[in-house]
Amino acid sequence: MALALSVVGRAVAAPLDDRILPVDEYTSQKARALAQKYAPVLRDLNAGIYHCLPWLDVSKESIGFFRPKHLVQSQDNRYLSLRIFIVQDRSPQFAALKLEERASAMFSRYVGAMLRRMAQRRELVTDSLVDGFSVIVGWLKPTSQPPAPPVHETIAVFADRPTVAEYVAGRVSITALAARAAVFGYDGETPLGRIPLRVWEDDFLKTFQLANDQPASGVSCR
Repeated sequence: MALALSVVGRAVAAPLDDRILPVDEYTSQKARALAQKYAPVLRDLNAGIYHCLPWLDVSKESIGFFRPKHLVQSQDNRYLSLRIFIVQDRSPQFAALKLEERASAMFSRYVGAMLRRMAQRRELVTDSLVDGFSVIVGWLKPTSQPPAPPVHETIAVFADRPTVAEYVAGRVSITALAARAAVFGYDGETPLGRIPLRVWEDDFLKTFQLANDQPASGVSCR
């Protein structure tokens, strides 16, 4: 599925460190230990998205080891988490889809690719302190029109560490990943609960490059 992209030039020459949750803001020793141990990984993840995928917006404190709210809160489950917002042009084709179909398209294009980036350091998928991974993807709701405040649609995807390990190793398909993961939808601030997906392997991020966009010197995006 073709989704038109609209990208604003990078405002600064380097990614902002405030996209990563500071160590002193974690509420448990386990989370602080993970954040300290994998600080270089989080910085590399932030920088890779900034330099190579400039149409993905990472908000302040959107990268870190967070506790999924849908899991038992008495257990300190920590998932390596990333939240992104997709900046794209309005598309009649995309708008004509049902929300579940838009969610499926966004999962297919971005979730697997982000998990592979997050798990580039293979120690993460063998570390027993890392309970899982989560990718939260948002985009502008097609019916959202100015001058009204923008409304976003969002999927929040949570997969345990063994599932992600199998996926990034190529032992399970993206269809199996979606089936095993917990996927929640949101219409603006309204939770929609778990939503059904029909996903596919989308290699867009492996082949697409913005016209006239070159990574900074010394940065490799392939």
